[in-house]
Amino acid sequence: MSKLRPILCSITAVIALLGDGGVGNSTLPIGNVVIAGESQGKLKLTYKGLKLIGDYEGCRLDTYRCPAGYKTNGIGNIHNITTDIIDNKQAAIDWVSNIQQAELCLNNVLGNNDITQGQYDALTSFIFNTGCTRFLTNKDLTATRISTYVRSGKLPQACMQLSRWVYGGGKKLRGLVKRRMSEYLRCIE
Repeated sequence: MSKLRPILCSITAVIALLGDGGVGNSTLPIGNVVIAGESQGKLKLTYKGLKLIGDYEGCRLDTYRCPAGYKTNGIGNIHNITTDIIDNKQAAIDWVSNIQQAELCLNNVLGNNDITQGQYDALTSFIFNTGCTRFLTNKDLTATRISTYVRSGKLPQACMQLSRWVYGGGKKLRGLVKRRMSEYLRCIE
């Protein structure tokens, strides 16, 4: 991991690499994602959802330790880090894969319940940040309230739970307070 200055990248530049499958229209799902001519699958997230995640995660091309202590690069990527420095293309590919994992988690819990696009974007951002396991399960292995509300189709109540998830390492984190407020506002749109 680099001990030098961070190598930052632009969220907007990484979003631009995702192709034209709905990117730029803030209210429609992205759909098919193509990066450098290669299909990366689909995203149901909108441009607003991408910005929500990206603006709070930030983008770094060098490897660093996030506040939770994970080895991280790109846009909140903690998976398969094999090199100290990546490029924008790799950051985009990893980001799409991680968002798809968050979407899969949400879709599996949601089942056939109705959900607005704002709720989908907000909860995908939340799951991207916490991880699927933490979204689903408390430390005592009981189901979280937020996942219980999503599973039962009580999405407005799930949105209300977001503000409770502002602690990291036992401390209330200002960045999480801001992120959860943004997620809540998107959730109730």
